Amino acid sequence: MTGLNELIFIVHLLAAGTLLLAAARAGRVWIVALVVTCTLLMNILVMKQVTLFGLAVTGGNVLYAMVFLANDVLNEHYGRQAAKQAVLIGFAAGLGAMVLMQFGLWYEPNQFDEAQGRLEYFFRVAAFPRIIIASMLSYLLAQLLNTTCYHWIRTATGANRLMWLRSNASTWMSQAFDTVLFTTAALAGTVINSWVEWRDAVLFAWLIKIAVAAAATPFLYLTTWRRLCPRDSQRGQF
Repeated sequence: MTGLNELIFIVHLLAAGTLLLAAARAGRVWIVALVVTCTLLMNILVMKQVTLFGLAVTGGNVLYAMVFLANDVLNEHYGRQAAKQAVLIGFAAGLGAMVLMQFGLWYEPNQFDEAQGRLEYFFRVAAFPRIIIASMLSYLLAQLLNTTCYHWIRTATGANRLMWLRSNASTWMSQAFDTVLFTTAALAGTVINSWVEWRDAVLFAWLIKIAVAAAATPFLYLTTWRRLCPRDSQRGQF
């Protein structure tokens, strides 16, 4: 049905943003829990290819943008170290889940099992080692870069001004880095075999990511306007 994916995308974005607001109201540890949840789910949904507004994207784009936004909320209300800690926790959770999943795949399935083949296709590291390693490395470095850029812009412009600028500008830079690194490390020489293909893949993916991030920016303002997060005196504390 024409327009169904676009409708689902809007509802998906609103649902994820609402969960972020609920987590912000509950406190820092809940925001970190949301970062971990989105990190795990986006690594699964990235396998699904969909069409939105006439463009080919992955099913994990909303959650990917929400991870960046959640870390911006942590940076804004709790400080750079809190945001950095959330990045490392999310990365560790993703790495731990991947390692533990391998043990589950090693079990010999019985005659009633119908899931082994599907699980191996999506989760066996040996099947796509280059893509998985590139994905995890680019995610970690891009998130740390986003955290640093957000903090630097916040310090340079002042805590009470231009929140939209520091959120989006840090996302532009970190997403550009992430897209270039992942596309080069994971796809160059296999899926992508020319400069034109590489350029188009990087530009297209980057534009999609920053568009989703821009659409999610109002939720960052709501955490301040609704006074959902603790005051600055509680920055960096659980």
